[in-house]
Amino acid sequence: MTGKRVAAVSIGWGALVLIVGTQVETVVIEAVGATGHHLEWISDVIAAIAVTALSYLWLHLISTRAALVDSTRARVVQDEQLRLAAEIQQTLLPEIPAETPGYHWAARMEAALQVGGDFYDFVRTDDGAVLLILGDVSGKGISAAMMQSSLTTSFRVHASMTRDPVAIASRMSEALFTQTGGQPNATAILARLDLLPRRITCVNAGHPAGLVKSGSGIRKLDAGGPPLGLLPGARYDFASIDLAPGDIGVLVTDGVTAALEGIPLVLSQALEDGHLSPSGTPKQDCDYLLGIAAAAPGPPGAGAWSDDRTVLTFRVSGD
Repeated sequence: MTGKRVAAVSIGWGALVLIVGTQVETVVIEAVGATGHHLEWISDVIAAIAVTALSYLWLHLISTRAALVDSTRARVVQDEQLRLAAEIQQTLLPEIPAETPGYHWAARMEAALQVGGDFYDFVRTDDGAVLLILGDVSGKGISAAMMQSSLTTSFRVHASMTRDPVAIASRMSEALFTQTGGQPNATAILARLDLLPRRITCVNAGHPAGLVKSGSGIRKLDAGGPPLGLLPGARYDFASIDLAPGDIGVLVTDGVTAALEGIPLVLSQALEDGHLSPSGTPKQDCDYLLGIAAAAPGPPGAGAWSDDRTVLTFRVSGD
C-alpha cells in the first residue's frame, strides 16, 4: 500500500468516526431525553471518544508511513546488493578460451535469479591439457553463489596439484563435506581433455550426463559417484573416450535437462537436423541449446522456470 493510499484511507476513517460520533450523540440524546448539564456531559464524552479515535488513526497513519519508508529503503538496499553480487559473480566467471591446441570452446550461464549457483572453470596444464569443471550448487540465490565461488577456488587449488579428475573430485568432495556436513552440496562434471592423444577423461559427481558426439554415435559421460560434499569419504569412477577432429562435446546443468526432459534425444535430433553441424561453432551450440531450453515447457507441473541454466560445449579441431 502506498503512502498516498494510506493517507486517503486514514482520512476516510477519520471522517467516518466524526459522522458516526455525531449520529451516536443524537441517538443517545434522544434515548435519554437529556437536557442542560446532562446534554453537555454526553456531548463531551462522545467528543472525547471521537478525538481519541482520530488520534489513534493519525498515529497509525504516521507509523504505517514510516514502516513503508523503511520497507522501501530495505528493498532498495537489497536490490542494490543483489545487483552488485551479480556483477561480481559475472566478473569471477573465467574467460572462456576460444581455443586451445586441439579444441574450440564456449560456455554460457543464465541465472534464474540475479545471482546463481551454476559455475564453470578451466585450468590449462603445463603439457597442454585442459582441466575443466561444470557444477551446480544445491539451492539458489546469494548462499549458492557464495558456495560456488568457494568451489571454484577449491577446484583451482586441487587442479594445481594433480591432473587426475578422480583425485580432484575426491579432494573437493571431502573438503566440502568437512565444511558443510552435506548441505549444501554440489553436482559437477570434472574432466581432463588431452591433446596427444585427443581424449576426454571424465568424472560425473551426481550431475546430468555429459555427451560426446563422434562418428560412432553419442556417448554419455555418466561414470562417477555422489554429488560433491554430500557424503564423507566419497569414491568416484571415471570414463575415458578417445576423440577425433569433428567430435562435439556438450555439458549442461539440470536447469537445461529439466526444461528439455532428456537432452540426449534433443541433441540427437539437433545433430540430425544440422543445428549442431560440424561446420558450426561451440558458441552457436550454446546459443541453440539455451534457446530451445528457454522455449521448452519443461516437465508437467514444473511451472515457471526457477533454475539456473548453463551450457559448456567444445569441438575437437584438427590443429
